[in-house]
Amino acid sequence: MNPSDREIIISIVTNAFEQNPRVMSMVKKKDPSRNVRLMTEYAYQLVEKFNGVYLSADKTTVLFYYLESQYKRTFIDYLKYGKMFMKAIRPSQLMPTLKREKHIKSLRYDYEDFIYVWILGSDPNKTSIRGLADIRNHLFGLSEKLQLPILIETTVEKVRKLYHYVGFEEYHKWEDNEAGIDVWFMERKVQAPKRV
Repeated sequence: MNPSDREIIISIVTNAFEQNPRVMSMVKKKDPSRNVRLMTEYAYQLVEKFNGVYLSADKTTVLFYYLESQYKRTFIDYLKYGKMFMKAIRPSQLMPTLKREKHIKSLRYDYEDFIYVWILGSDPNKTSIRGLADIRNHLFGLSEKLQLPILIETTVEKVRKLYHYVGFEEYHKWEDNEAGIDVWFMERKVQAPKRV
């Protein structure tokens, strides 16, 4: 990853977070854009160490992902999470957020290992089919190479439709009445490697 692309990535993902009702229900209402950016910077730092940041060639679309088997957070990661949480998230959201994330994790398929898509974001001012296709090709190629399924969740209906269009199947839907949102759980099963 080119270090000069960091600001492009942070900007795209911040914009994507701002379109996500689950995220916006959590952040402090004072200066929400700053708070969402703090969340983005934390997420970037975390997945970067797992080589889980991918920017499309046309620099319009970003993917944050990790392999479940490699996702190990250190004490420093937890400190950074706590610092981000205190600055950006409403205190009343601490317990509901932790409870929600734990419940979401419990509803995922229980594979020994898988590729988990944490964040997919596109620049709203430069909608690009090419960027999405690049992300899809990278992700699906990785899945075939490693022979691992891909899991993802979304709370955005139009994103759910997009995932379905590119080959994901919905395996569960959770209506989070407490937060007033729906969470769709989607999977792309392992595909046989393409013959060259």
